[in-house]
Amino acid sequence: MRTRPIRQVVANAVAVLAVIGIVFGAVTACGSPDQPQEATPIAPDQPGTPGGLNAALGMGANNTLGAAGSAASAIAALGGLGQAQGSAQDVRTLSAQYSTDGQAVLDRFKASVGGILATEPTAEQQATLADLRARSGEQFDQAWLRAAGRFQQQVREAANAVLADEDASDQAKAAAQDALKRLDSTAEELRQASAPAGAATPGAVDAGSGGQAAGDVTPAAIVLVGLGALLLSGALWWRRRAA
Repeated sequence: MRTRPIRQVVANAVAVLAVIGIVFGAVTACGSPDQPQEATPIAPDQPGTPGGLNAALGMGANNTLGAAGSAASAIAALGGLGQAQGSAQDVRTLSAQYSTDGQAVLDRFKASVGGILATEPTAEQQATLADLRARSGEQFDQAWLRAAGRFQQQVREAANAVLADEDASDQAKAAAQDALKRLDSTAEELRQASAPAGAATPGAVDAGSGGQAAGDVTPAAIVLVGLGALLLSGALWWRRRAA
């Protein structure tokens, strides 16, 4: 009789498909392939826009003021975004402060060079802002707080670079000192807001193309694992019946 071998072949094939479904579902659940990239801190000589301030003035490659202008512009934009989309009160409060402080620092840096200063955020900062615009609710708040920590550090690094620049004017260095004081006044508020929101915990992603954070289990993965387990159980029962 050929019925029994055919049943065994079919049962084996179903079992293999079930195992593949379970494995694929588990791999999918471990992480999303659409993870955005982390923004990196601004290096002291990284321009805010191509060429930056010194290229416009023909002053060579050193561009500490260009980086400071980009960082201040980015944190001001972050503040405006938080005011518009933030759901938690502490996020909205910090956003208002960042918007005010970022614009004030940017204006002082611009005034120190007669108003000629690169003021666009870097490409990575713009990617972070674009990712935030696609979020809402608690997901937005957590991502915003993580971005705030990075942007704040970037402003600090840019301000310290201006202070260390021998070519920077006294007015520019005064603007950098003001930036550091403003950062110090909001640093503790940011730490307090980040702790209960879980924003200080690494693992979720802040910037990029708007993909899911690593560790999120997608519904498709759950369905694949469940279907695979069901098929495997059916295949084992069929094999015992065919034996």
